[in-house]
Amino acid sequence: MARATRRSRSCFAHSTPSAGSSAAVTNSSAPFVEYVLRDGRYSLRIGSIVVSQSTFLLLTAIVVGIGGGFGAVGFRALIAAETYLAFSVVGAHLATLVGVLAVIVQLALGGALAALIATTFAPEAKGHGVPEVMEAVALRGGRMRPRVIAVKALVSATSIGFGGSCGREGPIVQIGSTIGSIIGRLTNAPVPIVRTLVACGAAAGISATFNAPIGGVFFAAEVILGEFAPRSFAAIVVASVVSAVVGRAFLGNHPSFSAAAFSLVSPAELGLYAILGIIAALWAAGFVRLLYFFEDRFEAFRVSAWLKGAIGFGLVGVIGIAFPEVFGVGYGSVQQVLNGHVAAAHALTLAALKPLATSLTLGSGGSGGIFAPSLYTGAFLGDAYGRVLHQLFPAWTAPAAAYGLVGMAAVFAAAAEAPITSIMIVFEMSDDYRIILPLMVCVVIATLLGRRLLGATIYEMKLLRRGIDWARVRHPRLLSGVYVESIMRDPPVTAAPDDTLAGVAARLGSSDELVVPVCTESRFMGVVRTSELAHSLSRGEGDRSVEQLTHALSDRLTPRDTVERAATIMANGSVPLLPIVDPATDRLLGIVTRRDVLDVYRSARES
Repeated sequence: MARATRRSRSCFAHSTPSAGSSAAVTNSSAPFVEYVLRDGRYSLRIGSIVVSQSTFLLLTAIVVGIGGGFGAVGFRALIAAETYLAFSVVGAHLATLVGVLAVIVQLALGGALAALIATTFAPEAKGHGVPEVMEAVALRGGRMRPRVIAVKALVSATSIGFGGSCGREGPIVQIGSTIGSIIGRLTNAPVPIVRTLVACGAAAGISATFNAPIGGVFFAAEVILGEFAPRSFAAIVVASVVSAVVGRAFLGNHPSFSAAAFSLVSPAELGLYAILGIIAALWAAGFVRLLYFFEDRFEAFRVSAWLKGAIGFGLVGVIGIAFPEVFGVGYGSVQQVLNGHVAAAHALTLAALKPLATSLTLGSGGSGGIFAPSLYTGAFLGDAYGRVLHQLFPAWTAPAAAYGLVGMAAVFAAAAEAPITSIMIVFEMSDDYRIILPLMVCVVIATLLGRRLLGATIYEMKLLRRGIDWARVRHPRLLSGVYVESIMRDPPVTAAPDDTLAGVAARLGSSDELVVPVCTESRFMGVVRTSELAHSLSRGEGDRSVEQLTHALSDRLTPRDTVERAATIMANGSVPLLPIVDPATDRLLGIVTRRDVLDVYRSARES
């Protein structure tokens, strides 16, 4: 019996920190650096120097802002170099060989190259870029691979430079976010701080590439983090401002678009802008569904990744023979809309072709953002709508370009459910405040209707297809943020497989335990139900071994599983206890019972 008792005490390992102590996370590579959590805030201790969380975040936000700014500048330079290579070198030589088909071959080469590089070195570099950042924030504590910076920049620059129909905001968001993630990891920062630095990188990228520091801040908070937390907001603002300064130093201090002084001609126009919001939401829903339709088709197409890219980009080239405006980012074409130089029929055609070209580009394995295509689509859609209205009601409607400017924000807002970001970025990119009232009305209506039509944003849908419920991550349930390691406890009694039933019964005494965990010195084996134990003893089978009555449990938890998951499993009445095991060794660390789950639930409700 002594041997059995010794085993029962050594077959699990579980230590609980003393109450009221501060939690510390020590950098294993630099033992003199540690983060101390006290009253919900981290402090960085370097030797004898203590730096507060706010100070540390502001200092690192400056570094992230500088990195994001230079990243945006370098990325735009790389796009320019790839564009020159594609159209002035490769395209020129192909034109002498295949004539009018040169543009198709050129895009096919670009698509094949982009897909091949991404698949070989970093598959997460394909696609939008923003969903990958959101996934890292939601599931990996903001951890992103450093190689993403180089691979994403090269693949996206190739996709855009060779004529693929996509934007540069998604790539620069992923690049900036990776810079923030690297800095967080180099300082061994806790997960909440790393996530904030990732958001800082996203804001820095948007701020520098579009000269939109305010829009960058709201994009990071609204889209990447899904919240406007005061502690992270200040750091995001600092990173965005610093990045904007770097961007303006190299790219100039001017808005992305030059828009006329549009204004609300008549209050009755607000109703017309409201209708534009409805149209924009319908158009955006079609855009999103088309994008994922082609993504599914290419995913099901069992050929090499480079061949998928060649086919998708080649089809974009077919469209571009007649409508070259669909190539690349397309901001030059958007500027034509704002200058009022596009006919209504042509504008409506391009509003339909741009989503198609973008879906082919990204669905086949290209890399780029959907923000620029959304702006492009909204600009041409709004312009076509505005031209019709201005012909019908010339006395009390603004020029068509005003509707194009508002439509830019409305389509993106409907697709991304980011009304504040859409309003602020379009306002900053056009530098025109007088259109703000129509902009707000149209964007809000488009956002509300877009959510009803799609059920999720264009970014969330990408995550849902990977089994990640982003809405649930943004709005966690009561027990989803509590880990079982905080409530697990040592089992009152354990048994070894070769213990006798009589010996286990003697240790149980008058205990009201329903099951007894069974484990060796190295791993968890299962449980013995005390009801079966009593039944065997009543039949005089006390000399039988525990192993003969042991039931294996298919449901096990690790310390980092949530209490919500434990509660879900225990909804099955036949599961009175859940073992907490080490995922690497299967060693029993502790147990959780229904009583433990109910206790933490009551505490959460009362707090």
